[in-house]
Amino acid sequence: MKHLINSMLFLVIALPVLSQDDFSKMSVRTTPAGGAVYMLDGQGGFGGGNVAVSVGVDGVLLVDNMYVPMMAKVKDAIKSLSDKPIRYVINSHFHSDHIGGNNELRPATIVAHENLRKRLVAANTASRPTNHLLPDFTFTDKSNIYFNGEEVRLIHLPSGHTDTDVVTHFTGSNVVHLGDMFFFGMFPAVYTQGGGNLKQLIANLDQVVTWLNPDTKVIPGHGDLATFEDLKAYVSMLKATTAIVEDGIKKGKTLEQMTSEKVLAAYDTLGSGGAQTTDQYLAMLYKLLKG
Repeated sequence: MKHLINSMLFLVIALPVLSQDDFSKMSVRTTPAGGAVYMLDGQGGFGGGNVAVSVGVDGVLLVDNMYVPMMAKVKDAIKSLSDKPIRYVINSHFHSDHIGGNNELRPATIVAHENLRKRLVAANTASRPTNHLLPDFTFTDKSNIYFNGEEVRLIHLPSGHTDTDVVTHFTGSNVVHLGDMFFFGMFPAVYTQGGGNLKQLIANLDQVVTWLNPDTKVIPGHGDLATFEDLKAYVSMLKATTAIVEDGIKKGKTLEQMTSEKVLAAYDTLGSGGAQTTDQYLAMLYKLLKG
């Protein structure tokens, strides 16, 4: 997956340039997250974002669903957990690596923030249709689904990774799915063309942390299953790297100067995590903060 996310993740609907043979070599890993919830993630390549699966007497509820070519493998993984039907699919945001399988999962009810529907409608063209991915139910700020014995809270937070972001909190299972508000073990990406805002993302995550407890398990948009402490460390990293680049800008330094000075060298481990390199992340921060 190394550095593939950076080049492909932010296309609205287009699939990455991978052959069916590439997808055929991938697998789906199932990890218990807590209570009724499991995490599915792709192995052996980049098949899309992480999926939360709630299983129980009411059926199956998903958060996100990867790319279309991964759907058969996702469905097989779900069948290994439950023989009940998929009833709800929640979209964490509008990027195609998280919602590519929407239509493949009907007649399940697709749930998303209202901005996601607006973006898909606006993006629809004859050569690259998006209307088949439209949600069936949208909401503005908050919504609740009572499913498999617990309250599942859906909360929209404004203009973070995108302007379509939805946090899904499985309150009884003590699990939260954050979509691409959280990249674990790698640098994140914030793109203004998707309605994203770096400072607002940090503020949003500060708010999320207050909703959770030390035992909460966190499903990131990409990366392994994480803990509450992992999330707090990620927020601290965002604040620290933002402060470093802001300080350089205030001192009149150019991007080239900060790159040559390796101002983010302390975070190089994240630069080899599979998304952006350290230099790419620095360039993104510089662009966002320079204005």
